[in-house]
Amino acid sequence: MALKSLSEALGLLAKKPLVWMPGLFAAFTILFVYYLYTLFGVTPAMVCGIILLLVFPAFLAGTYGIIIGERSSSADFRKYAVYGYFRCLIPNIVVLMIGFVLSNTLTYILLMLGISVETAFYFSIFLIIPLVFFFYFADISAMVNNYAAFRAIKDSALRVTTGSISVTAFYLFNVAIFFASSFIFSGIWSLLAADVLTPITQMTEAEILAMPQEELLALFTSPEIISSGCMALAICAVLFVPIFVSYKACFYKRGLLNLPAQPSQENQQGTVDEKGRWYKYS
Repeated sequence: MALKSLSEALGLLAKKPLVWMPGLFAAFTILFVYYLYTLFGVTPAMVCGIILLLVFPAFLAGTYGIIIGERSSSADFRKYAVYGYFRCLIPNIVVLMIGFVLSNTLTYILLMLGISVETAFYFSIFLIIPLVFFFYFADISAMVNNYAAFRAIKDSALRVTTGSISVTAFYLFNVAIFFASSFIFSGIWSLLAADVLTPITQMTEAEILAMPQEELLALFTSPEIISSGCMALAICAVLFVPIFVSYKACFYKRGLLNLPAQPSQENQQGTVDEKGRWYKYS
């Protein structure tokens, strides 16, 4: 199921050009925030970045809708984006807040017990893994089933538990794609910043360690390094964000949509009607 969903997601990149929209918007956000930072400083860039981040769920909702609802027109994309915006935004914010509170609570407890800051930090990061594992599909569930945030989170956990084997395979494929994207990102970054990085690569480890910390920090935070890193990140966003989003929607449609997470629930595949409501059909 996980492999078939991945194959379908890759096929949709050619069949439905609109699934590229989340990646294009993510790349635009990265570059726009970077140029705001270079021109106006940190504060305007952060404010604009937060605003654009809050807009991103509309592109998620539009992509989820045309994949699960099996539509492909721009008008349908807009309908799904409007219909699913808050249904995607709120569960993701709730999950983020849950992760933030639990992570900070665990860190505080570990520090009170005398554990080092580094170890407490690693434990708090490790706590995020089960949250992602069980709540990853909360936004799609809220959109398709018209659930409130906490019910969507619960529904996501129930569906993941019911389809645990296929879901595990799904996450393993996602991890593999992530490592592939990291490798490509490193390659693109190295090419774009070759003039700056080449002298570093020719140095021995002893020479690098012998450099003053201020000089080393200035070298790795030079404008050329940062700008090339943002460019490489934007390119990878265009390439891989659509894959992650499409794969998630395809797997939900194939593997989780009809699981009996809610015993009385019917097949939820459908489309948005003229009043912006999700119309379900069997």
